Amino acid sequence: MSKHYEMDRRKFLSGALFAGAATAFGLAGCAPSASSSSQSNESTPAAETTASATTTESVYPAWLGEPPAITDADCKETIDTEVLVIGAGCSGLVAANFAAMEGAKTLLIEKYNVGTGLRGSAIGGVGTRKQKEANVTIDPLEIATDLVHYSLNNSSYDLHRLWTDHSAEAVDWYCDLVDGVDLCKIDLEWSMPPEETNYKCWPTGHGAVLDNGKAGKDEASGEGVTYAQVEKNFLAQKDATLMYETGLECLIKEGDKVVGIYASDVDGNYLRINASKGVIVATGGYANNPEMYMALQADNAKGLSGVVPFGNFNAQGQGIKACLWAGAVKDVNPTSMVFDRCLMRPDQMPGDPFAMDFDYFHMATQPFLKVDIEGERITNESAPYDFLIHALANKSSQRAWFDIWDSNWPTDIQRFHTIGCSGLIKGEGTNQMDPEGIDGTAAIIDGFVESGKIIKADSLEELADAFGIDKQTFLKTVEDYNALYDAQEDTQYGKEAFRLSEIRTAPFYACKLSGMVLATLDGIKINTKFQALDENNQPIEGLYVIGNDSGNYYNGSYPNQAAGLNAGRCVTFGMLCGRQVANL
Repeated sequence: MSKHYEMDRRKFLSGALFAGAATAFGLAGCAPSASSSSQSNESTPAAETTASATTTESVYPAWLGEPPAITDADCKETIDTEVLVIGAGCSGLVAANFAAMEGAKTLLIEKYNVGTGLRGSAIGGVGTRKQKEANVTIDPLEIATDLVHYSLNNSSYDLHRLWTDHSAEAVDWYCDLVDGVDLCKIDLEWSMPPEETNYKCWPTGHGAVLDNGKAGKDEASGEGVTYAQVEKNFLAQKDATLMYETGLECLIKEGDKVVGIYASDVDGNYLRINASKGVIVATGGYANNPEMYMALQADNAKGLSGVVPFGNFNAQGQGIKACLWAGAVKDVNPTSMVFDRCLMRPDQMPGDPFAMDFDYFHMATQPFLKVDIEGERITNESAPYDFLIHALANKSSQRAWFDIWDSNWPTDIQRFHTIGCSGLIKGEGTNQMDPEGIDGTAAIIDGFVESGKIIKADSLEELADAFGIDKQTFLKTVEDYNALYDAQEDTQYGKEAFRLSEIRTAPFYACKLSGMVLATLDGIKINTKFQALDENNQPIEGLYVIGNDSGNYYNGSYPNQAAGLNAGRCVTFGMLCGRQVANL
């Protein structure tokens, strides 16, 4: 396996919505103007390949840019394969495995010297072996209906059902491959909150942890093991090839069919790669492309101050761009997977997710009282991560909020019993990798108090003064919130009684927060065969899109109450797409 990718700031940052824009652009993809010195008998003469649109004035928005003018004559080499997979992430790595296991000649390329691999903390599934062992039953219709509600029916119910109906096979394969290897184990998060929550929680997450046999202590992510095992399985297949430091430049079309790509290597040399069965695009979305993100998600960005530091470093948007150049269309509504854990200085304002001036505060997701700069409570704090951010955008004069808790917080977070990656305590039936626990969380809080990013005070008045919160309104808000706790009923926003907390016992704590983006989820529109769709909702032959490059699955929000949902979609669709394209 190649060396670990060491990310620096330059690589991290390198890199009007696009509704129906392919119509105006007349996009046709990259095209050679002369035959290359091909190593293959399958290379197509240039005369049979459609040329890109040329205009005197660019019709492409700045974030998209012109398709690169690469020809066969520019290429150092031509490579032939049957299935080409672009991106060694959660979708692409799995798609390559299943294409190769079906016997197809498969080439997997990755822009960097290591891919993002499979997510360790949670991969969502329905009907898996681990769930059956824990006597966990999930109704596929019920969870699919819940998910489509979050999208206001803008997502494809049929795609949700593909996940519910086939995720067990994908997750079981994953478990067979990595469970028990090098102290790695796959835990199912089956223990849900003791009482029904307003936003239903689903026991879907299968997390990889390293178990050193010390009763759960010192456990860490199993991502390294999962990546190594899945990569090893791929390379063990006949006619399976993995090329690192090989990046997508653009797609090649012959008429209306995508037949391959132009790529570049680490030295800047161009390659032509022909794929006789199909090209599968899985480059991870565009969360780490500042220009693209700020153009497509400008309103969301107003409530953000960071990109999750352990997010997808290689999500530069090139896959989506290449598909758009080739005539595909993308989701209209921008959608990000957003964490509510971006810790700011008291004098800092949100609005620049790529400023790199923030801290990650895991405890921020816990459903403590959250107020705006006017001192007013914002919404039900026991909801999907981005709901508070959306509510704040419609309510307050600024898009930062303030988290308020008192010295009883250790008892509170145990009672809250949050799920998925928000959990702070490793308990029975949880798969949260390496949670901080009470002592670890206390140490983190103390560190941020010392740095001035968390304010610890003997009075609520001091908290208000430290952040410039309207004091009179804030004190009344806390008084009212304590009354809701006493009554064990949230008559204001309907939060579950067991997730209410009182704020009476000094010392008191507060911090200033905003959102941080983990991944983008608005992608190229696809059908249930994972084919990219054009402006007329017709499939583009030879072009398949999965993972965060693909669309039709979310709309404005990520329903994180089904732990591992997105990673589960990526693995499941990778399996189905790889197998399908291999058998064409």
